This record gives sequence, structure tokens and C-alpha cells, in this order.
Amino acid sequence: MHKFDRFRKKTFTPFWNNFNTKPKSSKATSLIIQSIKKFFKKNIGIRIKINTYKNLEKKDEFFSSYQIDKNIISYRNKLLAEIVVKYLRKSNLIFKTKDINKYIDEYCEVFQKSPIKELGSGFGFNEGLFLYCIIKVINPNLVIESGIMKGFTTYLIDAAVSNYCQLKCYDISFENIEYKSKKANYFQQDINQDPPNLKNKKVLAFWDDHTSQLDRLEFSIKNKIKFNLFDDDLSFLNFHSDGWPPIPSISMLFDLKNKIITKNIFEWVSRGRKGKIWLENIKKRNEINQIKTHNLFPNLFNITGFKNHSQCSLVILKK
Repeated sequence: MHKFDRFRKKTFTPFWNNFNTKPKSSKATSLIIQSIKKFFKKNIGIRIKINTYKNLEKKDEFFSSYQIDKNIISYRNKLLAEIVVKYLRKSNLIFKTKDINKYIDEYCEVFQKSPIKELGSGFGFNEGLFLYCIIKVINPNLVIESGIMKGFTTYLIDAAVSNYCQLKCYDISFENIEYKSKKANYFQQDINQDPPNLKNKKVLAFWDDHTSQLDRLEFSIKNKIKFNLFDDDLSFLNFHSDGWPPIPSISMLFDLKNKIITKNIFEWVSRGRKGKIWLENIKKRNEINQIKTHNLFPNLFNITGFKNHSQCSLVILKK
């Protein structure tokens, strides 16, 4: 049974100990404090001159350190196109190679125009490139985004989809949203609380909500969502790097299937907190057998000069 904490912006699941923390209750005092914060933030923003505000704006390295030489950019994009083409072919997607070159040029322009310049630990240039190209190639008529944060990936999805594509955005808290799409319907709740009607839709689901990816996989199988993107798809090797991992991730399910982990209780430490996973019941689940393709985004640092911020995968289900 999931429990939602809108104050910490966390979803608590029964597969692990959630670092022995408990969801905060929705107390009136907390709501009052949030209202006061929003009031002062709004009024301070009005009083400050626009030039002063811009000088205080924080920018990630993507927007403060980048190439401007046209020849280098052209060469970089050529190398990126080769990697993207190889990735899409490995995923058994149908596309025209010449279109990928166009998508990459489009993406670079879209990225630089992003209204959000401080991306934090979420998607960056590298991950966004694959998100953009995959959406262009699949050409869905409905995109589900679960986990919005500031709205950077919403912005990229908005730019990549066609005009007739619907966008449904879900999050248990809207507090951090900076960009909202005019194409989107927004729901401040978990998608399981009121599932959308997906009948006769070509759907792509983007799961970036730090919730059990096994549960999200189950949702996609039940609702016949063939194309899925799972962010923070970390394996047993590296999931300790995530402050609130989506246990179990898709990669962890494959680790279990391949018997990399055979014990029934697994422990680790993340940011000084000890975590514990109970694997016995997870091992009994068979949803992973419905996966046709599981393909992690490659690291592009040696070409772009930007580090990958997260580990995302494309998951395509069997018919």
C-alpha cells in the first residue's frame, strides 16, 4: 500500500524500509507555513527589479559553459547522431536516419531556450536528447509524465510531441513547478488514484517519480502501455547514489532474474541512512517477463562535455 508525503515529496512503498522514516501528516500549521512562504515569495518577486532578479538567477553548467564554434558543433552533432541511431536500432524502433540529424539540431535549439536554467539532479542535456528523439520517433498521441518537479522534462516533451498529442502530468506535489505546458492536463495525485482512459491511444509513459518501478511496470502491463521511459533506473551496483530510489527499479529486477543477488534481505547506506529491502516477495513477481526491450541511455560526456545526471532506460513491452 502506497503512502504519499506531499511535504517531503516522497512516495512510501512496502518493498523497503524507506530509511525508517514515516510520512508527515497534513497538519494545518504546515499548510499555514506553506501559504506564508508563497505569499512572501510572490511579493518579494514583485518588488525586486527585473535586472536584479536576472543577476541572481542560478544557471547550471549546461547554460554557462558550452561550445559556440560551428564546426565543432557540427562534428559533435554528427557523432551524437551516430550514437542515437545505434541506440534506436538496438531498441528495434523504425525511423529514417536523416530525420535523426534534424531532431538533434532541433533539440539543441530547444534546450538552449529552456525557461528553466537550474536543472538540479534531474535530466540534463544528455538525457534530454534521447527523450526528445525517442518521442519524435515513436510519435505518440498521448504522453503520461509521472513526476514533474520543475517542469524541465515537461518542456522537452511539449516541444517534441505533435500538435494533436495529449499530455497528462501527475505529481503528488506541485510546489516546485516552474513551467506548465498549455497542452497538458495536470493532476496533483498519483496516477493510480484516478487512472486515465487509454483506450485506442498510442501511449508513451515517462516514469520519473521515485516510486517502485515494479508497480509502474505493472500499471503499464495492465493498461497496455507499450512504450515506457524509466528514469533513475539504477541497478544494485549504483542505486545507493539515489537519495530515494524507485525500489525495485527495472535494472534491479533484471539483476534478480540473473541471480546477481540471491539473498532475501539487502542492506545499503545512502547519505548516512541505512536502507533495507525485502526481496523474497519481489522475486516471486513475473512482470519482467513482459519486457521485450530494456535499453539504458548511454553516457555522452566524451562528446558533449556534460555529465549524465541520471540513469534512464527505454522499456518496450511485448504485445
